[in-house]
Amino acid sequence: MNPLKQYNIGFVGLSLGTHRYSFDIDPEFFMHFGEAAFDHGHVVLNLDLEKSNNMITLNFQFNGEVSLSCDRCMEVYQQPFDLKKQLLVKFGDSFMEQSDEIIIIPFTASHIDISQYVYEFLHLGLPLKRVHPDTTDGNEGCDPQVVESLKKYQAKQHQQKGNNGEDSPWEALKTLKFN
Repeated sequence: MNPLKQYNIGFVGLSLGTHRYSFDIDPEFFMHFGEAAFDHGHVVLNLDLEKSNNMITLNFQFNGEVSLSCDRCMEVYQQPFDLKKQLLVKFGDSFMEQSDEIIIIPFTASHIDISQYVYEFLHLGLPLKRVHPDTTDGNEGCDPQVVESLKKYQAKQHQQKGNNGEDSPWEALKTLKFN
């Protein structure tokens, strides 16, 4: 059986109004998409499908945590995950993505596959800078040995640049003269 089948939602027989769905997103989900930014974690998706006469509104609510690799010390840590997204589904002659939040599906469609949107929303909700959260006492959550090695390396780099530490790409622009 295809584990992504549960993300293919039939809407033709649904009455007008709001319908709630809940999905547990597990590592098996990510195996079907190849490379992912993470492959472990537990995320619950609560989906509200609001059906009207001429469109469908999908409200996604993700909650849980994912395992990420820290950009600073490379250790794995648990990142809390909380994201809300909305997708509007309109009806037209053929499938088309009108924008990031609006898609058009054919009038003849009876199901909508949300698996690709779930995958994309999960990645869009990840932080750009992935580092351990600070501990309760205010210290960095990273491995102290790695942090100390980084500080030594930064001090060495600073010494090699000289005392002023100027190594900006904008320094060359300061020498330009304009009339």
